[in-house]
Amino acid sequence: MYRPQFIFAPAPAPCEDQRCTYSFDAVNLPVFTGTLAAGQQTGRVPLRLDKDADFYLRGISQFGAVSVRLEDCEGNAISDSENALQAGNFMLPAEYGLTGGAGLVPLEGGSARGGEDGLFAPAGGNFVVYLFNNTAADIDLTDCAISLHGIKRFPGASCQ
Repeated sequence: MYRPQFIFAPAPAPCEDQRCTYSFDAVNLPVFTGTLAAGQQTGRVPLRLDKDADFYLRGISQFGAVSVRLEDCEGNAISDSENALQAGNFMLPAEYGLTGGAGLVPLEGGSARGGEDGLFAPAGGNFVVYLFNNTAADIDLTDCAISLHGIKRFPGASCQ
């Protein structure tokens, strides 16, 4: 379960925030139904969001041995992307936490459309993930999952 390290401001009136976790695994993301060979990476895998409200990403958790590279809805890399060594462009969030492999990476905004509420994604948008096997053995992706933690902001009469 995701719990922010710091208190976030309430939604501006008349908006309403609702906690939300998008989970992606072999049930709803076809890329997680196979294996990833040693040293290989996937192509662009969209993580589609619901169309009912904007989403603000506040944390990421990941299960499994695969490394990930995440991009926001505008194609900006959330993890590093300019390293000469390919493995340096991916992260293994499980290394950041002691929660049985579900590492959390708190986000504090910073994008033009993010800020204090988290990393903005419009209703119906999608984040993009690339998976990388930085090990010497094949990885069974059916044992992997990625969760995006944050809030949905439902608009009121004049919500922005």
